[in-house]
Amino acid sequence: MGQRKLPAIFFLVLFFTAVGSVYDASAQEPFTLTSWGRFFSGIKWGYQWVTGDFLIPAGGRPASGARIYMGPDLGADQTESVTVFADAQIGDSYFFDLDYFMMLATGLKRIQRELLFHNRLYPENSLVDTRVDVNWLRFNYAYRLFDVNSWGICPSLGIHYLRYGVSLNGENEEGANTSNTRKLDAIFPTVGIQARFWAPYGLEFRAEWEGMSLITMGLVSNFQLSSNWELYPDVRLSLGFTQRLVSSVENNQELNNEWFLSSTGFTGGVSFGF
Repeated sequence: MGQRKLPAIFFLVLFFTAVGSVYDASAQEPFTLTSWGRFFSGIKWGYQWVTGDFLIPAGGRPASGARIYMGPDLGADQTESVTVFADAQIGDSYFFDLDYFMMLATGLKRIQRELLFHNRLYPENSLVDTRVDVNWLRFNYAYRLFDVNSWGICPSLGIHYLRYGVSLNGENEEGANTSNTRKLDAIFPTVGIQARFWAPYGLEFRAEWEGMSLITMGLVSNFQLSSNWELYPDVRLSLGFTQRLVSSVENNQELNNEWFLSSTGFTGGVSFGF
């Protein structure tokens, strides 16, 4: 429990330190590498509520896997997250975002029904230790098409790469320990829209959505609300709400894997400009 509090404590200390120096910083100019662009890179910590399910058959064979639900079956429904990110504004109209989202949901539960995961059976009332590892790489480009006062409306294009790993550790029907791990990945292009509002005192507010539905692959959706405050030149604090959703269907005889994941939570972080 103490480890979960560390990111929040660090963020609060950084916040009050920055607030204390905001008046001294008001007369200073930010450092920039170029005159035509502004760049930031940093890290965000978050807490996520997770739902999802997966069906992983062995070699694509029918009836060699069962649909398993992360929360009700395995108890893996809450976790922390870390996002390493970079963003850039080129001129007045071009915006680029790159972020790498990492999340590891774990659960330890005595299961209430038989679970068949990749042709391995975990019997009812056995104790199963679960790890669901999610790595989500996202690149997004947006162009400010409309500019009204301090508002900017920006259509966007993006690409998302997801790596999804599941490990189940438990006992088989004979009481022997058994462990099974499967990793899947998917790539989705996206289209989206952003609304950005630039307020006084270094404040910026964003609402972003991007997604895509592909008949043969599934769908992906990414929604974010965020506030960014450049309290000190080249130091920016961020608070946000995120909702990520992906559904992947590999409908062929070799794979036939299906998985669905939804992650909703709050984030806070710090980034540095150059």
